[in-house]
Amino acid sequence: MAYITLKVVVNNLAEVMASFTHLKIYRSTTGVSGVFTELTTPSTRIALVTGTTVYSFTDSTGDAAYYYRSSYYHATTLAESGQSDPEQGEGDPALDVLSVDELKGNYLLGVDLTLEDGSDFPDSFYEHYIKVAVSQIEQRLDIPIRPQYIEDERHDFIREDYDKYIWLNTDVIPVIEISQVRLVLPGEVVVQTFDPNWIHVNKAQGQINIVPGAGSAGTILLGASGAWIPFIYGTNRFIPDAFRINYTAGVSAGTTLYLLKDIVGKVAAQGPLQMAGELLLGAGIANSNVGIDGLSQSVSTLASPGNGGAYIGRIKQYQEEVKDTIPELIRYYHGAAKLRVV
Repeated sequence: MAYITLKVVVNNLAEVMASFTHLKIYRSTTGVSGVFTELTTPSTRIALVTGTTVYSFTDSTGDAAYYYRSSYYHATTLAESGQSDPEQGEGDPALDVLSVDELKGNYLLGVDLTLEDGSDFPDSFYEHYIKVAVSQIEQRLDIPIRPQYIEDERHDFIREDYDKYIWLNTDVIPVIEISQVRLVLPGEVVVQTFDPNWIHVNKAQGQINIVPGAGSAGTILLGASGAWIPFIYGTNRFIPDAFRINYTAGVSAGTTLYLLKDIVGKVAAQGPLQMAGELLLGAGIANSNVGIDGLSQSVSTLASPGNGGAYIGRIKQYQEEVKDTIPELIRYYHGAAKLRVV
């Protein structure tokens, strides 16, 4: 399985929004002529937004061989357009974090990136190391860098937190977008689907508060006993799995995105540097002497299997810089209490 990103461009947005409210995404796992089944759900269909013409959807269980289609849909009238032409997704969104060109231009500048026959290293070689680097950094920071959709995450009703404008913390951070928060009581009875305008979130920490806005519903005091809780549960201080949250986690923008790109670049560069260093004079060669017509030239390197050859200095520099930056990012996302040695 792989992360596959599909991008949908809506050129005639105003015309489309006159008849439709959302995008549906369909997938075929059996080729371009296969059966296309809707991949989105009523809660994950992509809302059309005025002024936004490019929309993305990430299939976390995708494959490069899968094909995708999209359609326009109206959530009220249930009207739906025809499906688009089938197309394959854009692959692992790790490559959205750092491109091959960025890796070569910013972290491998001045390095001989050719094979022994003079041909260039293939892009797939660099893509492999970028994907590995993103996965490693996600594990070390314990956060998703690539977008990850979480549906129906469950949180308990705790009276003390409820009285603090429904204080909830998502299980996964950072948060890109909260798409829905519901109050669901035993028996799967949906008591309240909260107005999106009431949802306030600290995206880095995943802290959510529900703050009612103007209007009749907004006059309800969250701290009042049983404000949104039926009488039978109104005096309870604890109800398991009462809140359900749908959201997208990952890193989308901001200063930390640039720091993460920098770390990914420095980690991803180490593989190509290792290979280039060993190819420069040949693995295991520490000294090379060339003699022509009485003139001689001696070149000494640190080249040996496994140490990166001529580029060992840059590899060690990148390793030290990553080691210095990782704890700061852990502290940013998880707080000093969760700081750990890496």
